[in-house]
Amino acid sequence: MKTRSILLLMVMSLLSVAAMAQKVNVDWKRGEDFTKYKTYAWGVSPHPIKDPLWNQRIIGFIDDQMTQKGLTKVEPGANPDLIVVYNAGVKQNVSLEGYTMGGWYNSMSTVQQVTTKDGTLVVDMADPTQKMVIWRGTSSDTLSDKSTKNIEKVQKMVKKMFEKYPPKN
Repeated sequence: MKTRSILLLMVMSLLSVAAMAQKVNVDWKRGEDFTKYKTYAWGVSPHPIKDPLWNQRIIGFIDDQMTQKGLTKVEPGANPDLIVVYNAGVKQNVSLEGYTMGGWYNSMSTVQQVTTKDGTLVVDMADPTQKMVIWRGTSSDTLSDKSTKNIEKVQKMVKKMFEKYPPKN
């Protein structure tokens, strides 16, 4: 019976790890010629991270990916080909997790409250001449209590988004 309980706990652990994997989605204006975009500037984000350190990190991660994709950052007044903004948020989730150990008799049940934080990042690229968003990347992941782990997660989120830029129509 102990083996069965341990196996059940292992399966539950594996399922919870799979459920916490990063989710990345990209959408774009179909038929758009993305080869014409060479420059970008930052616009004003409606929901940036309030923490200045995290704001700088996110902008830095996106700048790095934009540069790797061959785009050049310019000042907003320099008539950029693209305007880039990001939005980010953290949602707190509270759940109850329980398990039973032992046989039918002499069993012990435990229920505990578990709080997780899910972070979501949205990156939009807009064509200022068309006045519309032409590319959007979204990503979400469960955040850690450790800043270093979160830095790695957010950097990975941004990198995964930009693996799909420019999109293949």
